[in-house]
Amino acid sequence: MTLRPWSTALTCAFASAAAFLAVATLAPGSSTPVAAAGAEAHEHVETPLLLSPRRSPLTRRQSILLNAMRRTKTPVGGHARAVADDQFDLDPTPCSPSLAGLPEPELSEGTNASMLPLAAGRDLTAVMIFVDFPDLHATESTAQLHNRLVPSARVWYAEASYGRATLEVTPVHRWFRMARGSRNYGLQSGLTFEKHKDYVADAIAAADADVDFSRYRIVYVVAARGSALQRSPAFHAPPGDGIRVDGIEVRHSATLGEDVRELFPRHYGSNVLVHETGHLLGLPDLYDVSANDYSRLFRFAGDWDTMGSTNSGAHFLAWHKWKLGWIDRTQLTCLSGPGEVTATISPAATAGGLKAVVVPTGPATAFVIEARRRVGQDARLCEEGVLIYTVDALAHSGDGPVRVQPAQRDRNPDLVSSCGALYNAPFDCAPGEDAHFQNRAAGLTVDVLGSSGAGYRVRVTRG
Repeated sequence: MTLRPWSTALTCAFASAAAFLAVATLAPGSSTPVAAAGAEAHEHVETPLLLSPRRSPLTRRQSILLNAMRRTKTPVGGHARAVADDQFDLDPTPCSPSLAGLPEPELSEGTNASMLPLAAGRDLTAVMIFVDFPDLHATESTAQLHNRLVPSARVWYAEASYGRATLEVTPVHRWFRMARGSRNYGLQSGLTFEKHKDYVADAIAAADADVDFSRYRIVYVVAARGSALQRSPAFHAPPGDGIRVDGIEVRHSATLGEDVRELFPRHYGSNVLVHETGHLLGLPDLYDVSANDYSRLFRFAGDWDTMGSTNSGAHFLAWHKWKLGWIDRTQLTCLSGPGEVTATISPAATAGGLKAVVVPTGPATAFVIEARRRVGQDARLCEEGVLIYTVDALAHSGDGPVRVQPAQRDRNPDLVSSCGALYNAPFDCAPGEDAHFQNRAAGLTVDVLGSSGAGYRVRVTRG
């Protein structure tokens, strides 16, 4: 298929005719896959990702990431008012979807978490300290490290939250010496809560004379190059299990290691900071923590949320933004029983408008329909259109709590390599695309009716 900019404003009626005329020019393998016998169109089928025989060996970053992952183990319905193609729906029936998640302190997609996550208030105030070790003295510039990590992450949070969250990071530009050697924290043999707490506590103790930690909600700890900390995990403690200092309890930290120094893709280090801060806000991992092959690591959600892959630095999904309070109930509409919703969904990367249609399927599960376009922090995505995914609030972090339902299978191995898994996931009515989704078990169908500058017009039907 052809990857294209979002400028198309074809309605599906015109797009169908254009597709008929253009079918002879479609690349081999770009048509919609044939549904499995006995199944209707777009019943979700788990398919392995294809790898090109020309694919180069895993990069150092991919190898580090894969090895690190191996070690971690009541809404109302409504019908939105019809509007012109180039306008937002002014009054979609609002709703406040709620899913019952896992018992705390586990991270999940539930909306009932209160113990662990950092409250997603407007000001996310943080201090960034830099540490080296008796056996590993730092030579890097702290200013360069800060500039690699923080400015882009700050811009990301401002855009993704529509101005509702401000990441304010105060760097302390000196290297603090840890009490133990770089290999004496046991980080290379697998991270546990206690090991991680010891590491953060030593970093805080080393900087305490120079830092008033009571001024900050988050502590970022950056390790010197060459440490045993290959990846950059988040530390979050339940009340009473944190680190006491300066009259407060530090419960939210992220320890940044070797992976933030990767130069490709661009902004990778700041994307890692965005991801780990997302954990502190209560969001789970969307990649497959049990994957033993890099090609399956991002099979659940691809690059469609930075809590999955950190390659593209994409926006958080609409469900995550709802959980964080970045979108209002007036920007969601729900279909909780038989009926139909027709609405225009505005892209995740632009402020305003309806952001999602939510279809609850149980106390802890739902389908979510949202729109994505290659603008802003979503500009590095390879495709755009209507994204459909399931949410399971009882699934553990890293075990598929969000599963994107792809419009078309990943057919091009080179695009899988460059764009990531599920690059072909969005539904659209442009030539060569698929505009229809159906899930018989939920009695759910979604049709993309057209697109315009305002977003994507969809009809969601539940039998």
